Amino acid sequence: MKTFLKGTLVYLPTGVKLYKRTAGDAVNRYKVTPKPTNVLFVGLGEEKSWASVLYEGEVWDIAAEDVYCID
Repeated sequence: MKTFLKGTLVYLPTGVKLYKRTAGDAVNRYKVTPKPTNVLFVGLGEEKSWASVLYEGEVWDIAAEDVYCID
């Protein structure tokens, strides 16, 4: 499992889906990254399969497996 500190700059590849979810975990909105991008890591979800990142000024949920370390 990947672990990052809050505020760490991380990498998202092209085609990754970012989600805005409701309190009941239903998807309210989503975006797909059009190109590789760097974002700030905000935190890991309770089930640890979801991460939160800051993308275009908003916090989005993303599958934790799609977040990569910047070397």
